[in-house]
Amino acid sequence: MSHGARERPSSSIQGGLLAGDALAGVLFPGLSGQVEWGLERTKRILASLGDPHRDYPVLHVGGTNGKGSVARIWSEILHAAGFRTGLYTSPHLISFRERIQVDGSAVPDKLLEEWSRDLRPLLLHEEPSFFEAATALAFLALSRMAVDVAVVEVGMGGRLDATNVVDPVLTAVTNVSLDHQEMLGGTVEHIAREKAGIFKPGVPAFTADEDPRTLAVLAEEAATHEALLCTVPPPAGEVRLDGLAVRLDTQRWGSLDLESPLIGRHQLRNLALAVQALEALPPWLPVPTQAVRDGVSRVRLAGRFQVERDRGQVWILDVAHNLEGVRVLRQTIDEIDPPRPRVGVVGILADKPWEAMLQQLAGVLDHVVLTVPSLAPETRAWEPGSVAAGLASDNVEVRPLVASAVKTARSRAGRSGSVVVTGSTYTVGECLVCLDKIPPEALPTSFDTG
Repeated sequence: MSHGARERPSSSIQGGLLAGDALAGVLFPGLSGQVEWGLERTKRILASLGDPHRDYPVLHVGGTNGKGSVARIWSEILHAAGFRTGLYTSPHLISFRERIQVDGSAVPDKLLEEWSRDLRPLLLHEEPSFFEAATALAFLALSRMAVDVAVVEVGMGGRLDATNVVDPVLTAVTNVSLDHQEMLGGTVEHIAREKAGIFKPGVPAFTADEDPRTLAVLAEEAATHEALLCTVPPPAGEVRLDGLAVRLDTQRWGSLDLESPLIGRHQLRNLALAVQALEALPPWLPVPTQAVRDGVSRVRLAGRFQVERDRGQVWILDVAHNLEGVRVLRQTIDEIDPPRPRVGVVGILADKPWEAMLQQLAGVLDHVVLTVPSLAPETRAWEPGSVAAGLASDNVEVRPLVASAVKTARSRAGRSGSVVVTGSTYTVGECLVCLDKIPPEALPTSFDTG
């Protein structure tokens, strides 16, 4: 493939609403647009609204895994620095309202409903995909909430992702691995090229990726986009069941001793990337040293090696939905060493490499309960009965309903064991509801719109 005239990634994914999300149904009634890779529809919609995405500076982050972590670290640090900070992320675990936040709180439903009505004539005319419509609403909402700065997470890929209409002041690509190959390409080099599409002329770009193959592509793309790419090496640090402790040497803030409730060695890399990238912020976005410490210490990230203690058991909820994510989950479990017996509640989508993912999990789990999240798209739902039959293991059983799987796992884990919930955002989200551990940003809220 030539670098000058690139092919568009193929797409077979429908652009409709996410099943079971009542708020999304209210905001985007009747939306049925197909995914058509490109920025044209999003640009036209935003132009008709007065280009609200240009009303505030943007920090833009992409990558295969970890981009949500970096986005939230940035958001918390900027908020601690005194900026009214917007955040747009995806996907959500339980409710659409998780996607659009200001200063760590969801935008009130009534405001989203009011502003979505301004969008409807444009949506009827343009027939965008769900993500394009959601992105337009997010940029409009953050403008009307009068944020000082916004952190935006790429949805998928980068170059042709709807969020790539922004003109950022800072960009980052966390890492690159195989995922969404049907959309982004069959090799890590192809995927890296798509993700590097968020680089912009003269805008600082950062990555924590260490793979020479992808680093070469990212560097080449940065040069093409006239962006200076900086690589952030993995830091040393302490990884515990209650969080991280790390020392980072920075030019802007000197030597920083930081503690974070995030868990896992991979989060050390995300933390280092987020903090050291912020050194490149323009001077009119000043971040004092204490804001870095405070912001890092306040980051809470539902569903990313989230640890809950319930009735004497340790529950670990992680949205690892691809092979690399599950590898990282396995490594973190090995390092943290939660108590045994360890029981998995696993619900993977059919279009993921579930065989290899289950092989990884088998190395750290004593028993596995396979399930099917009720909100997973029907076309992507796997058949756990067939999966279990193929595994032919006494340590694997099937409970199609997540609530039943949770009950079974609790019993199998005994009084002081561990339960690991993973496989998809749908599985983790539904389990959080079963455990009554719904994150605050998923709940309706109201606050001063400033």
